[in-house]
Amino acid sequence: AGGINAEYGLAAAVRCHARSFSTASEFIRGPVQVFGIEGRYAHALYSAATKQGSADEIEGQLNSLQGAIDSVAGLKEFLSLPVCSKDEKKAALGGAFGEAGVDPLISNMIETMIDNKRSNHISGVVGAFNTIMAAQRGEVPCTVTSAQPLSDEHLESLKGALGKFLKSNEKLLLDTATDESLIGGMVVEIGDKRVDMSTATKIKKLKSALSLPL
Repeated sequence: AGGINAEYGLAAAVRCHARSFSTASEFIRGPVQVFGIEGRYAHALYSAATKQGSADEIEGQLNSLQGAIDSVAGLKEFLSLPVCSKDEKKAALGGAFGEAGVDPLISNMIETMIDNKRSNHISGVVGAFNTIMAAQRGEVPCTVTSAQPLSDEHLESLKGALGKFLKSNEKLLLDTATDESLIGGMVVEIGDKRVDMSTATKIKKLKSALSLPL
């Protein structure tokens, strides 16, 4: 709560719709809590964007901005360098702002992050804002990592099994990945939960158990 309250003053200080952040009673909380520095900035932005009825547009612009940052080789690393001045970082992002056509809410927030030496968290804020918006739409992200690519039949079976844990207004967003080091089995990450059913983990647990004195 203290971090979020501090964010009200921060947002007000940068002219980011100051009146929108003036009191805690006016703060619009997101449907899901995202913690850390990224969460504080993302929640403040979500509150302001919701008030002006532009949360969907802000989400799209943030992702376009992230795409513009990712498209410039070395820009993300440059923003994290403490030896580079605030003005240099703002100038470097000027082109990205123009390319993405960002709302003043976004540009003011990012300039504030640069002023407060938080520019290395910009990508994290984008991800946190996406998490809040996904929760608002009832989307539940799920990543399944397996040693080998899953067959279509296996995927459909997995979707059916995971769907049983969702509420009626929720929608599963399934993403898959492969990691040969798992040897076999899979690791399922859904929402804030993680279930490791990989062969590698089973072997690790077995070795640990066998190392204990009889």
